[in-house]
Amino acid sequence: MPTPLVMANTVQVRLHWTYNGVAGFNVLSGIVAGGYTNSQAHANALGTAVLGRFTTSGLAALMATTTSLIAVGIRDLRTANQAEFVSVAAAVPGTGSGNPLPNEVAAVVTLRTALAGRSFRGRAYFSGAIVGENSAAGAIVSGFNTALVTFMTNVQTDMATEGITLAVLSRPRPISVAEPAGYAGAITPVTAIVTRDTQWDTQRRRKQ
Repeated sequence: MPTPLVMANTVQVRLHWTYNGVAGFNVLSGIVAGGYTNSQAHANALGTAVLGRFTTSGLAALMATTTSLIAVGIRDLRTANQAEFVSVAAAVPGTGSGNPLPNEVAAVVTLRTALAGRSFRGRAYFSGAIVGENSAAGAIVSGFNTALVTFMTNVQTDMATEGITLAVLSRPRPISVAEPAGYAGAITPVTAIVTRDTQWDTQRRRKQ
């Protein structure tokens, strides 16, 4: 049986979506100070802010009407098995005109830290775009990438307002031949949010 993830000074922030009726999530990590107390109030405030950013960033206008940002949840990882507080604000649907791309087609935002190596870079995948954001050459239209970076940068700002620093989480690893002492994991602040290319990626989700 897998053990629960427990990390000092760490919380998990989830963006809850639906794509054509299918649930999806962006799982983000954050650093909090010792005095931080997770609560419904934090989740509600962060949810209201982030749902608003979906529209003001310009991203909602590029997403299909069958794509909705439902809520934002916060889970405390400093102690095992903590409940997720989920925001209660009304869902915000996309307003783009046109059919949605298939659910598995996703654009990727890269989260960079000040450190090098695979353990210190993160990714966030976004599905739900309208077909107009796919160019004649089968690439992501540049405006879609721009809106994604704006949206995620705004999410970073809104998390900071609630006392959470957007970060990349490298999970602990058990003892192995390669790492006889194991690996305690790391949580590292994000220093840059970028889109590296215009190629669509594939994001596959198991059915709930």
